[in-house]
Amino acid sequence: MTYAGHLLFDARHPKAHVLQMYVAPVFRKQGIASFLLNSLKDHLTEHAFISLYARVAEDLVEANDFWHRQNFYVQRVAPGGVTKKRTILVRSHELDTPQLIAPSGLTAANPLGLESVVSPEIPLFLLDLNVLFDLGPRRRRNEDVLELFRAERMRSCRLALSTEISAELSRTATVGRTDPMQVYARIFPTFPCPSAEDWDTLAVNLAPTVFLDRFRANSLTKNDISDLRHLATAIHHKLAGLITNDRSILDAAVALKDRYGIEVISPAAFQDLTSPGIAGEVFETTSSDTLSLTTITGTDEPAVYRLLSKLDVHASSLASDWAAVDAGERVCVRRGVWSEGNLVGYVTWPKGLSKSSITAHIAVDESGPNALNATRALLSELVEQSSGVDATQIRLEFPRHQSRVREVAAALGFTGIPGQSSLSKLTLGRLITDENWSECRSSLLSVGRLKLPDALPLFSNVDQQIKLFRPDGNLVHVSLMTLETLLAPALFCLPGRPALITPVRRGFAEHLLTHLPQRSLLPLARAALYREKHYLSDKRTLKHFNRGALVLFYESGKDRGLSAIVAIARVQHAYLKSQDAMEDADLDPSVLDTAGLEAIGRSKIKTVTVFDNLIRFSRPVPLETLRALGCGSATNLVTTHQINDSQLQEIVSRGFAHG
Repeated sequence: MTYAGHLLFDARHPKAHVLQMYVAPVFRKQGIASFLLNSLKDHLTEHAFISLYARVAEDLVEANDFWHRQNFYVQRVAPGGVTKKRTILVRSHELDTPQLIAPSGLTAANPLGLESVVSPEIPLFLLDLNVLFDLGPRRRRNEDVLELFRAERMRSCRLALSTEISAELSRTATVGRTDPMQVYARIFPTFPCPSAEDWDTLAVNLAPTVFLDRFRANSLTKNDISDLRHLATAIHHKLAGLITNDRSILDAAVALKDRYGIEVISPAAFQDLTSPGIAGEVFETTSSDTLSLTTITGTDEPAVYRLLSKLDVHASSLASDWAAVDAGERVCVRRGVWSEGNLVGYVTWPKGLSKSSITAHIAVDESGPNALNATRALLSELVEQSSGVDATQIRLEFPRHQSRVREVAAALGFTGIPGQSSLSKLTLGRLITDENWSECRSSLLSVGRLKLPDALPLFSNVDQQIKLFRPDGNLVHVSLMTLETLLAPALFCLPGRPALITPVRRGFAEHLLTHLPQRSLLPLARAALYREKHYLSDKRTLKHFNRGALVLFYESGKDRGLSAIVAIARVQHAYLKSQDAMEDADLDPSVLDTAGLEAIGRSKIKTVTVFDNLIRFSRPVPLETLRALGCGSATNLVTTHQINDSQLQEIVSRGFAHG
């Protein structure tokens, strides 16, 4: 019998506390600590304990990683002893014990609790009669209305009628002739018009807002009154709005939005809900073949159908959820990844009027050699297209047994409940500074019901805990690095956070940072597929690339470079490696091969910096500005160097300035 380690705990029902855990050095890295802790969890569960606690110093990175893997979330932050002045993370694990009171639902695997967020509400619009009439095949706006109904099928919106429609159809019907439109109108859910009292109150303000001239002349027509009753119905029932082709009502849309909070739009609005589809991207892979990311069109639908059928997607959802057939090019986004002429991956999401919530469906043939890269390409496209100036909630649905999808999505900050074939994330898509803190905070609260602190925290270390409230109301603490990953792409430019500028040549920057507005006609480098990219430099630069530091990439003027800072990212970690020992895992996420290593210095030892959360500057910061800030001398910009906080904040402010 040989001593391997021990676990000392204090058990006072219904809670227990880990006091000490130790594993002898010779037995470490063999799962002894996990075995001890799991045995304690089982013992406490059998005796009806509710939770288990552990106190871990914030600066012990490896120890905190261990407790995180054991599903101990940070419940609160407490001050440490007077001598070392450490910050202590009080971690908790809720045991699977039958309880009268439901558990909090807090887990280390899903700190933001996005599974508790109600599915995005589909906006419900009233239809005006003129829109229904445009269903006629010879009507000028027929194509617009067809796209509207395709949008409803794709769940971008829901459609309803008011009882005023029936009254209007009856009023205009020909005596003795059946009107097929009256029969068709019965398909839709119907909302009653406001009571006489409510109508009188609304009409006083609606009439001059929409029909000012005729209102002043006291010459409102029956059609005018009917249109106003449609509007009043939408306002009274607090619906999303009204879909109409009436020019007078559309001209008053802004005023109606400001006063009543309803949207007044035409069917054509559903045709231009997002940017045009990409013509296509081609990616290099480690093998001789390439991957192509393209927009799916009608001619590609048989290939989509075959892929989804192979993955056992139910036939009833192929047309609605997956937009596999006759989706309409204007009502949903559809992207596919092709390898040697075969469709190996597919993603789609509807174009909604609201940019704040997206439900996407993704499927990948994971039996092929390029399944991982296909998944990377599709999910990167989804996140990039969803990221804007405001927060966006993404819900990702996929067939069963999609392990590659789960793997790549988790690295991008998607979380969810184990066993379910869906994941969720919030994406912020921007750099957070003191200037835009209030705006970012409001956006996250509005979209994801995630409440950040009132003021931007000061930087203490990369593992400092950010206090926030989840959608379910629970208070949680999430480390800075974890929060940035969960909201990726996002970077918190906290005052005092370490930052550095590093140079990169035009030929390398173009493929590593993909910051140029004009797309390359050549296949993109393999690095474009990776969330974590590698930047290789001289061994002497290792001291600058500390974990969590912000790195600003300066594209040098050589080879017609921009001579400007073009992007910012976060350092995950950095290490030294011999040039002769470089492997595909080191080079694939970079833009270099073994021959290209010679171009970045004579030293046979290189610094490999792993960075992620890349955000490109909307306005590259030129050399003249850097010189004015005191960080643009010739000697500074030929090598990696640190900058102070005031320089960082000014560069960021200029790089993302509007106008």
